[in-house]
Amino acid sequence: MATNLDSVCEVIAATFEIPVGSVNKDSSSQTIEQWDSVAHINVVMALEEKFGMAFTMEEIAEMHDVLTICRVIEQKGKQS
Repeated sequence: MATNLDSVCEVIAATFEIPVGSVNKDSSSQTIEQWDSVAHINVVMALEEKFGMAFTMEEIAEMHDVLTICRVIEQKGKQS
């Protein structure tokens, strides 16, 4: 999961145009000021492109923090 963690942090940092060092496993929509509902869609689209997968509405609804995003990607990867 470490590779996914690094990649997720990079995607989030790029999406919000913030330093990658400011994004970690505890980062969430509560800790990143720019992460609102519109920005969430941008995060999801960037993650879909990066990881080559499409997320369900249920997955998108729960993906509001880095650790949950990593878990969803890991589980989805096992399904393929």
